[in-house]
Amino acid sequence: MMRHIALFCSIVLLTSQLSGCFRTDLIAPENHQVRVLATTAPTKFHTEYKNWYLLGGLLPIYTTQPEEIIAREKLTEVRVQTEDTVSDGVITFFSALIFIGLFPQTVVVEGNK
Repeated sequence: MMRHIALFCSIVLLTSQLSGCFRTDLIAPENHQVRVLATTAPTKFHTEYKNWYLLGGLLPIYTTQPEEIIAREKLTEVRVQTEDTVSDGVITFFSALIFIGLFPQTVVVEGNK
């Protein structure tokens, strides 16, 4: 019976580690006019990067906000998506097993100049 309870608690703990409090803001850079693109609109610029968090997404350790990329690339039309990829899930799962709690989040920025 104790073994079943321990297994159940382990599953609940690991499952809770797969959800997070990640935060990625979609803000236009200061003094920039930016239009948000539809999901089907064609784009010429595409980049993907990972933001990294600890403790279920509560503590950002390495994050880049889309506004930095929009400003650097001088985009006037933009689409931003956050994704939870398979590699993000694998990293999260194994870091939770050894109690590091490292959580990546993939961010995709696409747009036109």
